[in-house]
Amino acid sequence: MPFTLSYLPPYSPDLKKIEKCWSWLKARIRHCIEQFDSLHDAMDSVLKAAS
Repeated sequence: MPFTLSYLPPYSPDLKKIEKCWSWLKARIRHCIEQFDSLHDAMDSVLKAAS
């Protein structure tokens, strides 16, 4: 069975799923911050919507 070994760059956010999750979360918080009085309220709203 032949295998191909592929080396990844040391920093590759496009290949890490958690980086895409953080990017989505930050974008949602930035969008919601205008609707709320505080960052805490915006984060609470986004996290409740995500879970």
